[in-house]
Amino acid sequence: MKELIILSALPGSGKSTWAEQFRLTHKHVKIVSSDGIRKEVTGQYQDLEHEEEVWQIYDSRIHEYLDNYDDVTVIADSTNITNNLRLNMLQKGYHYDKITLVVLKKKLPVILKANHERNEAKFVPEFAIKTMWENWEDINDEVREKYDEVIEINKWFESPNVKESFHYKY
Repeated sequence: MKELIILSALPGSGKSTWAEQFRLTHKHVKIVSSDGIRKEVTGQYQDLEHEEEVWQIYDSRIHEYLDNYDDVTVIADSTNITNNLRLNMLQKGYHYDKITLVVLKKKLPVILKANHERNEAKFVPEFAIKTMWENWEDINDEVREKYDEVIEINKWFESPNVKESFHYKY
């Protein structure tokens, strides 16, 4: 089976941590991270100078895993904070057996605290998080109908070994 899991959450909400926890507890999981690709391309997680290239690589890796594996779960790790972005992900020609949207919801003070505690290389300016918070859209009926499954997570179990095993190192 080929499954695509698209994450939706603000920076500092735990998308990458959730993805890594999932990878550690499931077989045949590949993570495609926009931050990870940005670091590969520019040397920094927060360098937005080459976004067109970053997103081309992002999409091509998702397609590559579909083409090269018969049994795979691909996690698309990026923010997807609006319903249009969530719907646009479905229009990219990804032909998986199942496409799931996982929404990680946390309160703004929790997100800001987590952002301040993260590695300096992944720190997102507070104004950027607040702007995304203001632009956040809850999942609407159209999105719910188009995805095979929508999962909203407020809390999850986190293994103490998750951060040590990340697919990309800080």
